[in-house]
Amino acid sequence: MPVTSNTDEWAVKLHDGLTELKILTSNVVSKIDQLTLSVDKLEKAFDELKDVSANQETRLTVLEERLSTCHTMIPKNLSEDFALMKAQLDGYRQFAWLLGTTVMGLVIKMIFDMVTM
Repeated sequence: MPVTSNTDEWAVKLHDGLTELKILTSNVVSKIDQLTLSVDKLEKAFDELKDVSANQETRLTVLEERLSTCHTMIPKNLSEDFALMKAQLDGYRQFAWLLGTTVMGLVIKMIFDMVTM
């Protein structure tokens, strides 16, 4: 009878091993399912990222076009024009100061003449 008991023990061990293998297999299958879901989420996120980057590239293209349009609208000799305008304003300022001081001098002279009479 030792052979029968030995065979029974092996059958029990084999049954326990198969049960443990089934449990481990189901755990592996659930982990693979979780990984599949995670990969799907990552793919969706990459697609959204591609859409966002495409939108940003479109915006950059539009802004670059507007910038080039603005550059073409600015005259090439603008800084020289500003320097000439500043020089003219300085001349007008000097003329206005001269005119103002002359008028003030005439008013003071007129008041002085009135007082001394």
